[in-house]
Amino acid sequence: MTAPSAHVPMVRCRLDGPFDAVEALRYIPLAEFELWRYLMETRHGRQVSVEEVSIWVAEESGTWNSGFAAEELQPVVRLRLERPGPHGVAIPMERFFPAETYPQAQEALLSHFEEEPCRVLAATPGYFVPLRASGRRERTVRSA
Repeated sequence: MTAPSAHVPMVRCRLDGPFDAVEALRYIPLAEFELWRYLMETRHGRQVSVEEVSIWVAEESGTWNSGFAAEELQPVVRLRLERPGPHGVAIPMERFFPAETYPQAQEALLSHFEEEPCRVLAATPGYFVPLRASGRRERTVRSA
């Protein structure tokens, strides 16, 4: 697995369904978003509502920008794992969870792999930095 980036382009979105607001919240890397949305909508019959596209920033002193106000930052944990793959080759995975639901979300994710357990490599605290705080122009994510 390559070294993780300190800045990850990210989509903050929500799934419809019988969840409260926090459980419906998802943070999906922009590079994976269209495939993830396609699977959610076609395979699982769930609607995805995009709230914002911006960046996730690791909570490291070397990348920290003190210009952000605390209320502008949304705590998000990056979880890096490996799961068993074909022919003994490990498959790297990376997921992002709201910090407030991280323990439950990690447990739910790992329960999908009970027969072949995943190996947790790292959990990195960080923040989703909204566009208004990052100074980036707003972009629209469209379905392919």
